[in-house]
This record gives sequence, C-alpha cells and structure tokens, in this order.
Amino acid sequence: MITQDYPFIDIHTHATTGEIRLATFGVHPWQVQNADLTRLETLLQQNRLAAIGETGLDRAHPDTYALQKEVFEQHILLAEQYQKPLIIHNVHATADILQLHKKHQPRQPWILHGFNGTADEIRQLTSKGLFLSVGESIFYPNRKITQAISSLPLDNLFLETDTSPKTIEEIYKKALELLNLPLIRLKEQIFSNFARLNLNAWTTGNNVLDCSSATVALINCDEAMCS
Repeated sequence: MITQDYPFIDIHTHATTGEIRLATFGVHPWQVQNADLTRLETLLQQNRLAAIGETGLDRAHPDTYALQKEVFEQHILLAEQYQKPLIIHNVHATADILQLHKKHQPRQPWILHGFNGTADEIRQLTSKGLFLSVGESIFYPNRKITQAISSLPLDNLFLETDTSPKTIEEIYKKALELLNLPLIRLKEQIFSNFARLNLNAWTTGNNVLDCSSATVALINCDEAMCS
C-alpha cells in the first residue's frame, strides 16, 4: 500500500544523502578506455545494486564514441539479465540511444538522467517509454528543458540532484513553479513512477514502496563506495 506521505525521490545523485540510500554502479562514457565490467557483474551477482549506471553516450568525446557504444550495449545486456533499470548519460546522442532501444527492445526501464532536451526530443523518447530525469538545469531560463518541461508527461518524469549543491527539495520546488502543480501531486506522481521501477525486489532492509521517509536517493557509487 502506498502511503500519503510520499518521500522526495532523488533518482540520480553523487552525494551520500537520503534516508534510504540505494546504490547504482556503471562505467561512465568518459571512462570507457579503462572499462572493466568485472566489478559491475560482481555487484549484480551479490544483488547490491538497485540500478545500473550511469552509463551511456557522449558525442562531446568523439575519440571514444565507438567504444562508448560497445560498453553501453554491454550495460544494456546486463540490465536485462539482472532485471535492473538503466541510468543513462546522454550528450547529443538521442538518435543513437533510440536506435539502440529499438535494437534491443529492453524490458527494463531506461532513465535518461540530467535531461536537457527539446519538446521534440521529449516526444521521441517518452513515446518509447523512456523516463527523463530533470535536475539543476531548470533553474536557468534559457536551458532547453526549462522551456520544454511542460511538454514532459508526468508519467515519464523524475527529478535529481546529480552533482548539484542544490537539495532535492529545491529541485522539486522549482519544478512545481514550472509545472504549476501542488507539491503533493508532484510527489505522488514521481513516487508512482518510482514504484514502476520494481526496486522492491532489491533487499534494503526497508520497504521502499511503502515508506514515509523524507528522501529516497539512488547514489552513483565509485569503486571505493561499492567496495
């Protein structure tokens, strides 16, 4: 049963915050030259991860782009094998991400984090069922997502802090202004989206889908944090 006191959900952060903290782990596209998925597979086998990532594609690093695609596809296959959502980094690579989604037809949720795209990109991605996570960019009026967020279906929306010094509560407050929603409505919707990720299959010692905690955070771990 879902409670009425919905927590704030921070779907992607690098800060060790949140009353319930769930770990994610993956090879970032900036680090693919040294990619070794052995650690990731070990953590998956030990059932210590709520999701895989971040991983993805970044055309701002063209020298490694072919390798990025290879490593990203390995993450896709692991997400399907271990039934974990995928947290995706996307810089100027929407078309390739959609192509890979069509190729693999994943059953597991894909979440594009730090999304800063146009209304047309929103339409393309959400029509395929992808979740889009929005962060600090919405504080800047000239950013694409600030101008397009009203076209983002609430069923596909997450919010995040990533590496921002802002709190998840501040991100929610700004999103409320742009979406013209009451806080309880936004918290309920994002919590409902979170429940669709099926993270209750991950053993945390807490029933995440029936919690009244102030915040739930998916923390992107490095090697030391996940050791």
